[in-house]
Amino acid sequence: MAATASPTTTSTITTIGGDHVPAMPFIDDIELFMAKEGKSAETAIQKLQEQYQGYKLVEQRLLSRKLKLRVKIPDIEKTLGVVTRMKQAQEEGETELRAHYELSDAVYAKARVPLLEQQPVFLWLGANVMLEYGLDEAIALLTSNLRMAQQTLAQLVSDLAFLKDQMTTSEVNIARVFNWDVRERRKRGEGTAGAAGADAESEGK
Repeated sequence: MAATASPTTTSTITTIGGDHVPAMPFIDDIELFMAKEGKSAETAIQKLQEQYQGYKLVEQRLLSRKLKLRVKIPDIEKTLGVVTRMKQAQEEGETELRAHYELSDAVYAKARVPLLEQQPVFLWLGANVMLEYGLDEAIALLTSNLRMAQQTLAQLVSDLAFLKDQMTTSEVNIARVFNWDVRERRKRGEGTAGAAGADAESEGK
């Protein structure tokens, strides 16, 4: 939920992906806010829009990371499932596994995988790096990586919700300043028109 604060309240700071992101306080008292800012409505709106764009930039980075994790997590789960199945087969005394593996898109081949007493597996770690692990080591590593990826994804979802709240509050604040400016312009216009009418009436007399 977006923070609600008076214009004199200092915004809270949230750290997101290494960035220090200030919360956007809701402008409750628009008159006090504009008096405190001492700026024109155009300048105040420009400042609010710059903050809004800052939130959008951070949001785009987080959405990109979220998309990558949405792809990465199923891959880790699939690999962990295969290694766990190999470990289970080894413990049950099986000497080989039969599997279908993907050669290319929509093309699969059958394979017979012998199970050794000290069965190694080779895991891609990224950046064209592959390392050999024992089954227990591989299961421990994949389990840890899966847990970290899921925790990171959960944090990203939370951070994105925070950013959405700040952007919504920013949009409302911009609208409030704009509406205040419209009212002020109307007041000044009515005052000028009223004074001109009074002068014309006195001259007629």
